[in-house]
Amino acid sequence: MNDRWFKGIGLFLIFVMFCPAFAGDRKVVAVLPFAVHSGENIDYVKKGVWDMLYSRLSAGGELELVSRQAVQDALAKLNKPDLQNDDVLRIGGSLGADYVVWGSITKFGNSLSLDGKLMDVAGGGSPVGVFEQCKSLDEVIPRIGDFAGKIQMHALGRIPETALPRQESPAPAPWQPASAASGEKGSGAAQALKTTEGTFTSIINPDLINAPEPIDRKGFWMTQRYSYEFKGMDIGDVNGDGLNETVVISPTIVHIFMRQDKALVPVKRIDGGKYDSYMTVDIADINENGIPEIIVTNIVGGVLRSFVIEYRDGEFQTIASDLPYFLRVIHTLGRPVLIGQVKGLENPFDYPIHEIIWQGGTYERGKRMPIPEGLSVYGLAMDSIDGSDRPKLVLLDDYDRIRIYTPTMKRMDDLNILGGSDELIWKSDDYYGGSNNAFNRALTTAQRDSGQTMEEESDATDYVKLRILTYDLNGNGKNDVIIVKNISPAGRVFKNLQLFTASEIYDLEWDGLGLSENWKTKKIQGYVADYQVKDIDNDGENEIVLALVVSFSGSLRQKSVLVAYDFTVQAMTP
Repeated sequence: MNDRWFKGIGLFLIFVMFCPAFAGDRKVVAVLPFAVHSGENIDYVKKGVWDMLYSRLSAGGELELVSRQAVQDALAKLNKPDLQNDDVLRIGGSLGADYVVWGSITKFGNSLSLDGKLMDVAGGGSPVGVFEQCKSLDEVIPRIGDFAGKIQMHALGRIPETALPRQESPAPAPWQPASAASGEKGSGAAQALKTTEGTFTSIINPDLINAPEPIDRKGFWMTQRYSYEFKGMDIGDVNGDGLNETVVISPTIVHIFMRQDKALVPVKRIDGGKYDSYMTVDIADINENGIPEIIVTNIVGGVLRSFVIEYRDGEFQTIASDLPYFLRVIHTLGRPVLIGQVKGLENPFDYPIHEIIWQGGTYERGKRMPIPEGLSVYGLAMDSIDGSDRPKLVLLDDYDRIRIYTPTMKRMDDLNILGGSDELIWKSDDYYGGSNNAFNRALTTAQRDSGQTMEEESDATDYVKLRILTYDLNGNGKNDVIIVKNISPAGRVFKNLQLFTASEIYDLEWDGLGLSENWKTKKIQGYVADYQVKDIDNDGENEIVLALVVSFSGSLRQKSVLVAYDFTVQAMTP
């Protein structure tokens, strides 16, 4: 026997001795069957996804999968249709798994979205979200490989490149807002911020977070109930008296109020036409004359006829009318920017978004904004969220999930590609936003000639997404994302059937990899039509102000209230 034979035997014995130890170090993963949200029976897709996930995750032998029979037995024993995080942890513990994969399959028309979660059973906490979107059933199989790959990388502790902050290259012609106004720092927050001077603990009013029915508890301010439905709301000094007014729109009326003591006192009511349909309202000094304008998006018979009101010569005057734009004011790096979008025929929000500027005594379309074509002006923000001077796009997608992009002028179709685009930085797992604010599209000439009616057109209704606010609540130089989640008892399966009856408010902060939750409120009874973080009571401190639409038992009529919550700041020494 030669030396090579002895060496071979030695290597074989080492492999036999240590192989079981290596196998024992493999992570154990339990894959649960995904829930299905669809108006049709797609159980075959559910089974196919489950089969393919088992096949892809077990490939390579780096992960050990719990048998499907054991998973089914654990689910049958739990006997719950909707799994919460605690349920998943319980199942994972009973199966001896290190990780549990579960999620949902949602089908809208021909499109399919796969929303997966990976729970660290030992670590607990918030699960990692993984998302894939398919334009058709034919794309499902090739996407499962990418989907499983992302899960595998997380389970093995390898952070995917798509989860890391991207290095941005400068745009060829960087956009700069035409208007300029000084930004302001906010006060209040929900967590401790450690600094060299000490520790500042900023506390949001605890009644907002802990009360099961905050509008019935102390610690907030609420107006009387109004008999009309609030469509939008904003706050600002619209008459130049140095005090903020509150502007609310109902379907055909602009209402201007002033808070005095504990009452909301009417200042002015401006009636519109019989066929007007007011959608949104914003307040900002776009023409930079020292008096903020009241900017209203209005639709008449499917045609945009937006207008602007300003206080001049002792009265409120319409200084611009019949503007052919959807209008919204966003705050970018501390500056208010009016953005606008002309109305498309097939898709109302299909055209590019431009800055709307004051020029030659009127509002004109300025530079195109670095916002993907195919997005709505509503449900988006463009601001810094990481403390840098580079803004990011924060938006609600078609599924009401938050997406964060680097600014770009590409079409959304070109960004929704296999594996994610270079511009996509992060995407939420949960739903946010949600709106009952809707309008019907005008029929085309061809549709009218064919005798088609709006009632027969299933996709004739479009929704105005809620605004997204960016605000530095804890004074650390980073803007938080403040967003409302409206809650529907019917869920969000049906695109054109939305009825929201409750809501929650979230404060989200960028932690380098994604938006993490600082705090959220308990469920509020009522649908939030609009909201702001501004000083409604002129005490020098900003409040969270909600335009809340509520319905009362025994009546189908909806009524509205304004609700304001204070922030308080306490300084503490280390």
